[in-house]
Amino acid sequence: MRFILKDIHKCGLSIAVGALLLFPNLSWAHGGEQHGEASPVSSGSLGGPIKLSEEAKKNLGIETIDADFQTIETTVRSFCEIEPVPTKVQWITTRFSGRVLEVFVNMGDYVEKGDLLAKAESLQIGNPPPQVEIRALASGTITEHHIFAGESIEPNKMLFKIVALKTVYSKCHVFEADVGQIKHGQKSRVYVESFPDKYFDGVVDILGGQLEEGTRTLPVLIKIENPKTELLPNMRAEGQIITGETKQSIVVAKEAVLGEAGNDFVFVEKGEFYVKQPVVVGVHDDRYVEIKSGLLPGDSVVLKGNYQLQFVPAYVGPQKDKTDGKEDAKKKTQ
Repeated sequence: MRFILKDIHKCGLSIAVGALLLFPNLSWAHGGEQHGEASPVSSGSLGGPIKLSEEAKKNLGIETIDADFQTIETTVRSFCEIEPVPTKVQWITTRFSGRVLEVFVNMGDYVEKGDLLAKAESLQIGNPPPQVEIRALASGTITEHHIFAGESIEPNKMLFKIVALKTVYSKCHVFEADVGQIKHGQKSRVYVESFPDKYFDGVVDILGGQLEEGTRTLPVLIKIENPKTELLPNMRAEGQIITGETKQSIVVAKEAVLGEAGNDFVFVEKGEFYVKQPVVVGVHDDRYVEIKSGLLPGDSVVLKGNYQLQFVPAYVGPQKDKTDGKEDAKKKTQ
């Protein structure tokens, strides 16, 4: 998933073609070498080795990782949304009728308990009319703001909503078939659209008491520490609840594997070359995939820039001119 739906083929191809246009020679042509009539062939079709200059590697964003021997976690995937912790939500209301004189905060501001939010003038008799200071009853972020200077207010009017976001919930909807695997305290990973290249660690905190009628899913609340307040209420999320792990095997990051079912492959870095290596994959989680055959622990596998490598011409070394061969044959017959 990872939310951002892309036309991968068009995106990867355009990036690769752009790189080739910027660096048409890459590094398969070298000064003083004759290539004769030979021409580069597609690594995607024939699987020949690819040779890139350092500049080309940088511009294609090539990054590698080593195949490793480790366990793969079994997870339950669910769709979620970020919610505040109910006990960390504070509504600021009024107990009197009056008029707003000044407002000192805006939507999104962080306030500490006791900070001055607004001043209002009461309709109670007085000369001048008594003024009331409206202060924050808890620390947090202003997520709702409902008053303006000069506005009339009445008792119980909702003025501000303050939410403490240092800890939040990811409310996940677990399908009925998976409910039996979910337990309190299980570690989890949560992904959101706003940060596609990272995940947030959490733990299962609350399991709903019943399934939701329309979706036949169980609401599960994953508690997440959010010190930088990166996660905000109503963000869409994907939850991966860890339910166990498999035996140790050779694994690589999921992003390193290309191809389709039954025709999977990776690019392996071998010295100054990149070689297309077919692999047989096994189980996977949200981060890693098991490699049943095709790789050994320590093999350097391309993690980033691998999609573009499919469209880079394979390296064709210097070839002897055909006329040289004819001359050699002629000399031998003489």
